[in-house]
Amino acid sequence: MRRFLKISSIVLGSLIGLILLTVISVYFLLQSDYIRNEAQSRVGAALGRETRIGSTQIDWGWTTHVKLQDVKIANAEWGKTPHMLEAQLVDFEIELWPLVSGSFVLPRIEIGAPKILLERNKNGAENWSFKESPGLATVAEVAAPEERDEAPTIGKLAITKGRMTYIDRQKDLNLAGDIKIGAGEAEGKDKVEFHAEGKLEGKPLKVDFSGGSIELLQNSEKPYPLKLAIDFGKTSVDVTGSIEDPFKMEGADLEMKLKGPDLSEIFPILGVPAPATPPYSLAGHLTRKGDVWQFQKMAGIVGNSDLAGDVKIDYGPKRPFLTAKLVSKVLDFDDLGPLIGLPPATDGKEAASAEQEKTAKKLEAEGELFPDVPLKMEKLRVMDMDVTLDAKQVRAENYLPIQSLDAHVKIDNGRAVLDPLKMDIANGSLDGKMVLNARDDVPSVTTDLALTNLDLAAFFKGSEYFETTDGKLQARVNIDGAGKSLAEVMGTAVGDVRLGMNGGSLSGLLIELAGLDIGQALILYLDEERIPILCGAGRIALNKGDAKLDRFIIDTTDSVLYFRGHANLKSQAIDIEIEADAKDFSLLDIDAPVELRGKIRKPEISIGKGVPIPLIEPGDAEEVSCDALMGSVMVPAQN
Repeated sequence: MRRFLKISSIVLGSLIGLILLTVISVYFLLQSDYIRNEAQSRVGAALGRETRIGSTQIDWGWTTHVKLQDVKIANAEWGKTPHMLEAQLVDFEIELWPLVSGSFVLPRIEIGAPKILLERNKNGAENWSFKESPGLATVAEVAAPEERDEAPTIGKLAITKGRMTYIDRQKDLNLAGDIKIGAGEAEGKDKVEFHAEGKLEGKPLKVDFSGGSIELLQNSEKPYPLKLAIDFGKTSVDVTGSIEDPFKMEGADLEMKLKGPDLSEIFPILGVPAPATPPYSLAGHLTRKGDVWQFQKMAGIVGNSDLAGDVKIDYGPKRPFLTAKLVSKVLDFDDLGPLIGLPPATDGKEAASAEQEKTAKKLEAEGELFPDVPLKMEKLRVMDMDVTLDAKQVRAENYLPIQSLDAHVKIDNGRAVLDPLKMDIANGSLDGKMVLNARDDVPSVTTDLALTNLDLAAFFKGSEYFETTDGKLQARVNIDGAGKSLAEVMGTAVGDVRLGMNGGSLSGLLIELAGLDIGQALILYLDEERIPILCGAGRIALNKGDAKLDRFIIDTTDSVLYFRGHANLKSQAIDIEIEADAKDFSLLDIDAPVELRGKIRKPEISIGKGVPIPLIEPGDAEEVSCDALMGSVMVPAQN
């Protein structure tokens, strides 16, 4: 949270730096018997930079009046332009007696048409740092205020036609704008204003800052008021309130509003590695005490979900530590998709950014299930975290009947552990643990989930299949993968998924939907509303993204179905055959398997090669031992 005021502090720092440079110039001028030439020489030597002063006028007195015209201070050797500072006019009054004690009292300062260029190069060097000049560094250290009441005392300040440019090549930031301070009396009415536009990481950036007067900036008894608006691409940050000590950035009492298409895009301006989300709008109370920033009573909307809670960041440790306790009264499960690169549904009911809509269209057009969208997981190394999310009610599609969610994630130097992960789903439960290790260049993912007593019918709620479907499902998911996107992780996945069902029924309408020929091939009597299932179980074995069906069997009252084949998770293609062995005499059997081929997202279902006409089936299939089947599939073999 600290970095959201970075640009405004740069503006204030630039202003103070300009004043200090002016005062330091006077400091050396007062020790010279030569006015302009000697001033140029001495100031240039002090700064370690060539300094030019077009003309100099000094009216000596206890309050000395200094007027400098056409002032130019050279930039660092690696700088973009020849000069770091240019000003047509620097006109000020300074009281001499306070200089003896190291204090600076300037009853009046007028700066005309200043141009300030602040730069940081790729190596982190700053053109406003004068480390090459020990003399200046000493004076600046003495003059620079550490506390608010140590700031130079300025009675009246006017800056007209001011222009400042800030370039940070490390952060790919280029910002240029106008500085304005009114020329009225020092009654606390004149605002400090800065308006700038530029680019940050290739996206448009706009900054509007307004603060209290210079008198208020110096007044340690009153909080310093400010307003800051940042527009970064389509992301906006608005801050309004006050800071007790603007020099140390302490005692912040601010209201902050965040709005944008994806919460992860706040990182370049706030420095906080937030998760990817659908469009959002959040607001809360921002405070700071010591090294701790707090975003309290945060509330708003993320996608189609409400979100509230408190966020705290402690910048004291070597790696900042973020703590967040978040709650949602009604969470739209679709809004969690962007966490793993999945876009929300784009059927008009779900909130999605333009980029997420683009991803959804691409997946639809290419028949892909797993998006190849980089998740930028290296940001997890920026700070450690402890985050909880408690969603009392979850709204999801009927085919994904999740009722509630409780998650706790801890991040330590880029390694995120989601434990526990709990969901109430299909009147059963999901419990487990997930680990995302982003410490290496190629992140890895480990998943260990147990699904217990899921109602099969719940997955068909709201459909015509609901009343004639029942049974309880069990599942275990153990998958490891590596990659920078969900597609890469699944394309390298190893492990297995185990499914089991002991008793239940399947709606005959589902088989009719697939086609009568398929129903015949599976030897299922479609004149019944229900197809009784005695048991079913299977294992999906994953090896470097190849998902092979192993011991995948469903035993019905009429036949035993055998599932064979595999899915390639890298190409996201499926090739599966279902063969049926009848238990009873039948005239409906087509001696051919049912085939599912094509993309996982939209496979084609057809009758495979075989005898294309019904044959007499003696029906000699033996009933499956459900206990043996469940035991062999659901219990992993011991090594």
